[in-house]
Amino acid sequence: MTADLRKREWGFLLLVLAIGVFLLFKTVRFSLDDGKIAMTITKNRGGVSTLDIPRKPESVQKLPVREIDFPQGRMLESPQYGKLGYTTNFFLDFRVDAEVKKAGLYRFEIRSDDGFRLKIDGRTVCQHPGNRPMSVTACDVRLRPGRIRLDLSYFQGGGPLGLEARVRAPGGKKSFFIGEDTDHIVYRKSQ
Repeated sequence: MTADLRKREWGFLLLVLAIGVFLLFKTVRFSLDDGKIAMTITKNRGGVSTLDIPRKPESVQKLPVREIDFPQGRMLESPQYGKLGYTTNFFLDFRVDAEVKKAGLYRFEIRSDDGFRLKIDGRTVCQHPGNRPMSVTACDVRLRPGRIRLDLSYFQGGGPLGLEARVRAPGGKKSFFIGEDTDHIVYRKSQ
């Protein structure tokens, strides 16, 4: 074998390896930070018509998420994980630990189909516990600087589903998904 032929073979091999590594990174989700928000999905045995119905877990799945963003559709789906396979009779529970940097009146906007309940430090601040089509409920909450814990519970009975949770800082014109760090709120990893 000539030296020129060997160089071409090595060049071809390196090209194939580079293409393979590129395709691997494009098709497989690599992430050092899957998310700071702890999410639990509970598939219920039997129908769910309200957030307060006694739970009868058929299966439980725990996933870390970056943001509470599950667009309206017929199957639970997120930009982070894609389709998750859940369509009816399930609960989502989120634990969110955050640090409020600036005091003021914050607006929490929960868009859901079906019901939800938002608690801050154990106190219910916003809810719609029953069935409803995709709708937004906005709640204003005065927060002081320091650590807070948000617990958001959601249920899906049947039909279309979706959940998006956003927060708007005092005087802000734009709302951000819960989980998106801003100058006003920084999120911590929840267990």
